[in-house]
Amino acid sequence: MMDSPTEAACPTYEEICTFCNEVAGRDNLFYDLGVAADRAGYVLLETENFLVVPCLGALTDWYVLVVPRRHVLSAGWLDPAERAELRVLLGDVAGRLAGVSGQDVVLFEHGSFSFRDKGGACHDHAHIHVVATADPVSDFVALVSTHVDLHPCDNWIEAAARLVNENQRSYLALQSEAGAMIAMAGKAPSAFFRKALAQWLAVDPGEHDWLVYPQVERLRRMIAAGLPDPRQTAGREDR
Repeated sequence: MMDSPTEAACPTYEEICTFCNEVAGRDNLFYDLGVAADRAGYVLLETENFLVVPCLGALTDWYVLVVPRRHVLSAGWLDPAERAELRVLLGDVAGRLAGVSGQDVVLFEHGSFSFRDKGGACHDHAHIHVVATADPVSDFVALVSTHVDLHPCDNWIEAAARLVNENQRSYLALQSEAGAMIAMAGKAPSAFFRKALAQWLAVDPGEHDWLVYPQVERLRRMIAAGLPDPRQTAGREDR
């Protein structure tokens, strides 16, 4: 006799969510692609509430994701303590990425409000892209601004929380050395930022699709290099 819908066991997030699997170290594409044998092989950095991992389908040589341990749709759904921790962590990760690459850094997020109003997100688990590039980031910001009505803000993480909780809207957020910017996502297409990044970097437009172009060699290089703290490196060099 088959279980009724109310009696059937509900799947856990780890069983249905790509990022929850990565957080837990369960089966995931890092293993399938042969770039890591265990969780320690792909987690570059972790804090109480977040992990930093290489971005599958990295469009540049230095491209990581900051992922919350908790299953939430976007940074706008994080609680106040998580948001405060995220702001510090993003500054740390950007500094590490700039230090190891010697390049400009930009970060962005497709901020989902709901499973239907996704803000261009491809996953139902929050993840913030942090990208280093040899090209001037100001040019990327200018390109994005031609498609999206971005507004400067002091703290995009808190602005995202207001859009999600008060306005009940998805958002697009971006930050560079020039400052933070945010916009209501409206009908942003899936992977909007990655498509814009591919256009700006003048790569094959199809490369925005991380499943088709996982960029295995870039993943291996990022894992091998890690994310050393430039302050500690400078301390060793001064001795």
